[in-house]
Amino acid sequence: MDEEIVAHQNDPKSFLRSYSAIIVALLIYSGVVVVAYLRFGTLPEVTLGAIALVILPCIGLILKSKEFLKSSTLIIAVLLTYEALQGITGYLVNSGRVVSLAWVDQALVGSDFTLDVQRAFLSPAVTLISTIFYGLHVFLIMIALGLFWFKDRSVYRGYSYSLVLTSYLALLTFVALPTAPPWLAGSAQNLLGAGYKELPSTFQELQKILLSGESDVVAAFPSLHAAYATLFSIFMFKLGRRYGLVSLPILGGVYFSIIYLGQHFLVDLLGGIAYAGAATLVVEVMLSRGNRSRSQSRLASDASPSASAQ
Repeated sequence: MDEEIVAHQNDPKSFLRSYSAIIVALLIYSGVVVVAYLRFGTLPEVTLGAIALVILPCIGLILKSKEFLKSSTLIIAVLLTYEALQGITGYLVNSGRVVSLAWVDQALVGSDFTLDVQRAFLSPAVTLISTIFYGLHVFLIMIALGLFWFKDRSVYRGYSYSLVLTSYLALLTFVALPTAPPWLAGSAQNLLGAGYKELPSTFQELQKILLSGESDVVAAFPSLHAAYATLFSIFMFKLGRRYGLVSLPILGGVYFSIIYLGQHFLVDLLGGIAYAGAATLVVEVMLSRGNRSRSQSRLASDASPSASAQ
């Protein structure tokens, strides 16, 4: 076992210092859960952050990397806080005015795109496959974090920061503009329930857990399924062309599933792509500036002894 992990076990204060971020996040998350129960009489379901809390440390132990364990605590902390806040905002906006963006699809393609896709491809097999793709976003995040950490730390940092920025930009949008998915707006069928029934019984409960974070039904725009899949593909290409090409069928499957299952309009999908792309660009600029600043600092530090000697 890693010496630092053993040291943490023998020194509780050291553990608290190293993992203060996740401890604070757990306290915030617990507080939000209590408030939600007292105020609304309900509890948030299992979320992406809670799943990450279990999976990411396991990945760190498998990789035998104390650095990954430390780094993953920040990701978990952010995801837990995000999910807790989304749960509260979901309860608040559910009682307010909800907007349907069906008219945007009409303006873009001249028809109800989601319903057109359902009519063209409706079948039990397509519904089953789409349901599987729809639940992949959690796995994609966990796989990406482990793979990028192991292969290229710069790609890992870019992906992690972009994931966090995308999530919080989407959260702000959900609060400012609560939007209904096609099935809630009456524009298409909700095929996700039918997709559950097509799954083998042993996988139905797993899929329910993976999708249980979808507690806020008025958060259609932007589609975070599309955004997370887009981020996955972008950074897989940054890792290498072969990795990027492997990600494309997954990306296409997620894009198709969110439309076909009646969970998102075309504009929601495009919004998810735009948010992911914008977050990636912002993070790249910030990391580039940070790298230049550090390089200049090192050069100045290296030059100072020479100047002093003269």
